[in-house]
Amino acid sequence: MSRTIMNLEESRELEARCAVRMGLDTLMRRAGTFAAKWLDERLPCPHVTVLAGPGNNGGDAIVCACELKRLGHTVQLVMPGGEPKTELAREMLADWIALGGTVISDPYMTEKADAVVDGLFGTGLKRPITGDYLDAILWFNERQCFRLALDVPSGLHSETGHWVGTMPGVTADATVTFLSAKSGLYMNEGVDAAGAVVVSELDVSVPLTRLGLIEYSDFDHICQPRPKFSHKGTFGHVAVVGGAEGHIGAALLSARAALRMGAGTVTVELLTPNAMMVDPVAPELMFSSTPLDFSRFTAAVIGPGLGQSAAAKARNHSAPAKARLKSALASNIPLVLDADALNLIAGDKALLTTLLHRTVATVLTPHEAEGARLLKVTPQIIQSDRVNAVRDIALQTGAITVLKGPGTLIAMRSSRTWLSPYATASLATAGSGDVLSGMIASFLGQRYDTVESVLGAVMLHGYAGKERVAGLTASEIASIAVEPLETYRRTNARPYW
Repeated sequence: MSRTIMNLEESRELEARCAVRMGLDTLMRRAGTFAAKWLDERLPCPHVTVLAGPGNNGGDAIVCACELKRLGHTVQLVMPGGEPKTELAREMLADWIALGGTVISDPYMTEKADAVVDGLFGTGLKRPITGDYLDAILWFNERQCFRLALDVPSGLHSETGHWVGTMPGVTADATVTFLSAKSGLYMNEGVDAAGAVVVSELDVSVPLTRLGLIEYSDFDHICQPRPKFSHKGTFGHVAVVGGAEGHIGAALLSARAALRMGAGTVTVELLTPNAMMVDPVAPELMFSSTPLDFSRFTAAVIGPGLGQSAAAKARNHSAPAKARLKSALASNIPLVLDADALNLIAGDKALLTTLLHRTVATVLTPHEAEGARLLKVTPQIIQSDRVNAVRDIALQTGAITVLKGPGTLIAMRSSRTWLSPYATASLATAGSGDVLSGMIASFLGQRYDTVESVLGAVMLHGYAGKERVAGLTASEIASIAVEPLETYRRTNARPYW
């Protein structure tokens, strides 16, 4: 089951219900206490400086300061804006004073700390941070120690992952967020701002929403051992169509990834004159010199290196890129559409209509520029609200849509949406998307559930980037991505003795 992500409205409704059932201060005390204990258990930080803002996020921070003090830490509480503005936060400040704590207004007047905690502003921030609070953020970011943010890094929009205003806010090593994960912690500037994300539901029953964070249990069937009584036909036959002149590598990367992730057989159709008929790196791949009959396959990916020219032809036959895409869309097998296949659809209403009328699984894998072409907007519009953008693409095309990038999103036409917890710069490399399309097609070709196939491929692809932080090339991704499958399938398999 995916871990729930709530938007601002959903979070406020849940907080209001909890306040009625448990009392106004219960969630605040649980949040601050959890953060303090998390910090105490993981870091030897006897000296901690806590920044508290004017609202309830500041109240969480004050509770955290109180609990750290009870746990034996030396704690300095800094309140740049003076006394809190909410009644709850003032109650927590009274507890701090009762413990013998004092309040400092200027963080630059504090002693050196082993850890600093950001509790200035939470999810409700609507205006850019200025004045003394901005100075406090600059001070926080300058600290050469462990930096922890509460709920969201101050200055970050919790849903979009963009800064509120033009000035960057807090950059943390870790963020402890409450009740549910926040989508903004996994995308755009939020990825770097949040650091490692820890979620505490505060012992509250969090309702299901339309957006969730992918977990490995979401593609459990893919992780199960494959039956020993099988042959290559058991695991499907995947077609890869693309590789126009000068772009053969894109199609090969996709095909090799499909093979590596377990497809029984993979056949490649290259749309370039005098195309190669063997891949010396992966001689297991088969090649066709004539247009493939899609009905012979269990899944296909079309688009990597496809080209958009009507003159793009395969070896020994006339096969324009658009004609091959039309043939694929008319087929009755699961399809993954990537790269130039998406650009062709974006520019041709007839292709879009055919896509909308498909009755079998179709998966689109756009990055923000390709997504912008599909929606007839700018890439900046896509990035400003990635969650609604991926839902709009899925709705307008009728296809499951994978919006690639930091915080990859997957949406169904129904608007059910998933967010990948992995965001890594290592995947920002040429051919990475081609590999992902091959991985998805591989699982579809092996006849796994459509949603599991997409979620599994996205997560394993993200895992590969997470495991390598320098020097990763696209040709290495699938080999690393398969490692968790090797581990899980061995764990679940029965021993022979």
